[in-house]
Amino acid sequence: MEKPDLLQLYIRILTMDFFRYMITAGTAFLIFWILLKNILAHRIIQRSLPKAEKLWMEFKYSMSTIVIFSMVGFGTGALLHFGYLQFYRDLELYGTGYFILSIIAAIIIHDTYFYWTHRWMHHPRIYKYVHKIHHKSTNPSPWAAYSFHPIEALVQALIFPILVTIMPMHGLAILSFLIYMIVRNVLGHLGFELFPKGFTRNKWFSWHTTSTHHNMHHHYFHNNFGLYFTWWDRIMKTEHPEYHDEYDAVTTSKPISNASLEHSK
Repeated sequence: MEKPDLLQLYIRILTMDFFRYMITAGTAFLIFWILLKNILAHRIIQRSLPKAEKLWMEFKYSMSTIVIFSMVGFGTGALLHFGYLQFYRDLELYGTGYFILSIIAAIIIHDTYFYWTHRWMHHPRIYKYVHKIHHKSTNPSPWAAYSFHPIEALVQALIFPILVTIMPMHGLAILSFLIYMIVRNVLGHLGFELFPKGFTRNKWFSWHTTSTHHNMHHHYFHNNFGLYFTWWDRIMKTEHPEYHDEYDAVTTSKPISNASLEHSK
């Protein structure tokens, strides 16, 4: 591959990472924080919204994260192109069943990777240098989805090359995983609870994290480390003891007439 092709590859990956973040976080912000803000005021988790300077801080750190994500994506893409990692284009090579299972496996592996790296970043010797940036958003917005210190951004990005090292993945499977990742990430930082009453106590759905689940992590710091699922928090007994009660309080609130939300610090 010639240098111009490498440059085009990087620009393409940088553009994709930028728009993946902007479209998902921007759409969520527009819908829930602007258009439906007062209508859904009874579903806001912390009963207030952060001020503009906090949103700007989240956005700025997210831009640096996109650069780091794109650099890791570029390196991974180059290795894929030269055949060093497990990537395939022909869907029939492994079949539809494997294609679907590879997406599910990627999500489960990422959830495990996230939980344990997240716990590691909460170690006192690591936290103040790395993860503290993300926790400046004690009341997060959708823009906080990528608000990381550069080292944390690198740790988060490494899941992509890890996945295509340990198992073959089709291009559409990778794309599906990346879309799922950003949607769930934005949902976790949404600030509004969208799931219905009783969701966390339902035996069929309680394994699925909610906006409240991750919002409580930002609020209280020492619980709810999971990303997509509650499994590891339950196994390691790190789920916040008041998680279900707080979820119930948010989802049983009645709509507020002529709501006007306050802004937190």
